[in-house]
Amino acid sequence: MARWALVVQETVGMGQDRTWGSKVLAEVEGTREEAVEELKRLVPSYTPQHPFNSRRRTLLRDGDTYLLISQGSMRDYHCVFKVWELLWDSKRPEVQAERLAEGPGTGPDERR
Repeated sequence: MARWALVVQETVGMGQDRTWGSKVLAEVEGTREEAVEELKRLVPSYTPQHPFNSRRRTLLRDGDTYLLISQGSMRDYHCVFKVWELLWDSKRPEVQAERLAEGPGTGPDERR
C-alpha cells in the first residue's frame, strides 16, 4: 500500500533569515484519493507561521493543490499544500522495504 505525505510549503524564519520551507503535516497509508481527502480536511484549519496576525485568509484550490493567502499588516504571505507519494526516507528503512515488496507494475501510474 502506498504512503502519502501531506506537505505544506511556506515562508519560515524571521527578518533576513526568512526562507521558503517544506514541512510534512501528516502521512496517509492508502490510496491517493484517501490522502487528498485528509489534506482537504487539514488545510482550512492550518495556521501558517506568517503573518503573526492575519487580517484576511483566502483559500484557493487547483485540482489537488491548495493555496492559502494570508494578508498581514505589512505584506501578504502564502502557503502551498500538496500530496506527495513517499518513496524513500533515509531514517526509515521500512519505507524502502515496502516499496521493494510492491514490485514492478505497482507504481502510482500503474495503480490508477
